[in-house]
Amino acid sequence: MARLDKNSGIWRVGRLEQLFRRTGLFLWSLKGTVKNEVITGFADHWRGSPSKGSQIITSGSSCWISEDGFNDFGWLRDLRAFGGSKARTRARLLISNWMRQNDRWTMKGWQPDIMAKRLANLVFCYDWYGSSADENFQEKLRKIVRLQARCLAIDWKRLRDCDAQVEALCGLIIAEAALGANEDDLDNLMEFLIQRVDGMLFEDGGHKSRMPNNHMNVMRNLIEIRNTGLANQLMQLAWLDTTIAKMGAICRMWRHADGQFARFNGAGTLSLDIIDETLARAGQKGKLLQHAPDTGFMRFSSGRSTVIMDVGQPAKEARIAAFGTLGFEFAVGQNLLVINPGQTARDLNLQRLLCSTKAHSTVSIDGQDSSDFRFNRLAQISNAELGRAKGGLLAIASHNGYEASHGIIHHRKLYLSSGGGNLRGSDHLEYSGAPGEIARLAVVRFHLHPRVTAAMLNDQRVLIKIRGNRIGWVFRANATVSLDTSLFFDIEGRMNCQQIVVNVPLADIRSIGRVDIKWAFQRNDLQ
Repeated sequence: MARLDKNSGIWRVGRLEQLFRRTGLFLWSLKGTVKNEVITGFADHWRGSPSKGSQIITSGSSCWISEDGFNDFGWLRDLRAFGGSKARTRARLLISNWMRQNDRWTMKGWQPDIMAKRLANLVFCYDWYGSSADENFQEKLRKIVRLQARCLAIDWKRLRDCDAQVEALCGLIIAEAALGANEDDLDNLMEFLIQRVDGMLFEDGGHKSRMPNNHMNVMRNLIEIRNTGLANQLMQLAWLDTTIAKMGAICRMWRHADGQFARFNGAGTLSLDIIDETLARAGQKGKLLQHAPDTGFMRFSSGRSTVIMDVGQPAKEARIAAFGTLGFEFAVGQNLLVINPGQTARDLNLQRLLCSTKAHSTVSIDGQDSSDFRFNRLAQISNAELGRAKGGLLAIASHNGYEASHGIIHHRKLYLSSGGGNLRGSDHLEYSGAPGEIARLAVVRFHLHPRVTAAMLNDQRVLIKIRGNRIGWVFRANATVSLDTSLFFDIEGRMNCQQIVVNVPLADIRSIGRVDIKWAFQRNDLQ
């Protein structure tokens, strides 16, 4: 198959076949048996944004037609949220314009995963914009939905990415059901969906990419299928319930008290409304998961303090795979104190920097990452445990990411005292005897949230204040401590922040066998 443009990296269509698809003969081949189909709309459980709907109302349709993101028709929910006859009229106009400009196949307009989202959104919002439209509009819409559903049935397997295949399958199931497909056909599509989803999830329910955004997108697709009642067999319903419950437990594990996901592997860009409504539809809250051993995360809390820790191997296949093994985030109530900067920068060079080990609250050695895909060096986790200890909770884990490069194993212990007023850590660097570079310097970094300010005291301690919070914190370590600048990325964009840096010489580690770095964040109740 020839690669022709940027879309060919997502799916494959040969050069000769592209030429054929632009002819009327291809559309004729999709028509099949003519039916007097009526689109059945399904209840839609996702909310739109009234403010975005208002922007669409006041903008020219040509602007929105040419804008990236228009083709999935997610904006229909925004117009519906704005409400009124004017919004409904604008929705029909935009749909009509799109149908006129895309009545024949194009690589971009008919991309399978985007087409699947478009079909699903057309069906879910149909009762609002379509059921009261004139017969001419409805007839044209039925025709384009049927043609694209049949094209999607041909093309979904051409998608290179399994996540995109799941997106395409869910859209195809919804479109076929809306057009009156029989139960056997829907069951066959459901079997394909189950196979694909089972292959992309760990046993504990986490997405194998370890990317919260990917995880959430798959979960929303499954919730749509379940809530529309398209699973015809008890086995399929049971599978949906079990899978959604597992995935929901992982999502709740990733969340801080402020509602946002911990900034691991590209997280931090989803709006709180989307996270809230997705978990509300998932149901089955239950007890918070503390350790997901397959996905590789721990979460533990005491008082108002919460720690979320990465104890998993970086996913080599992930679009955003950050090398923050044994990194953590520390929150006090809804205030984030220790964070990871996040990997959501649009600039690719900056994004690579934000994926590095030094851009996480963990240990780096001689400026190298703890994993390096170029040399097939992956930080493998061992001895990951979480449980009660005297006066608090103790999390321990080790990784061998620096063994091949420096002959060093990193062991980390995090202890959170009862009441959450003391977070103590120990980074134990052990020389395993393996060959490699002679290590010179270990650096332990603690990136601080932009709402946190830090100041050095004369005795190498750091005074920490959370803006708007009366009680401060004090950081101390058994090594040289300094402050430096850092960056933080979330929905609002780029912000400046600070980081605490602990430097530890490693020149003697091969002779003494180990180096212990101890540090602590302690609540300063005397203020």
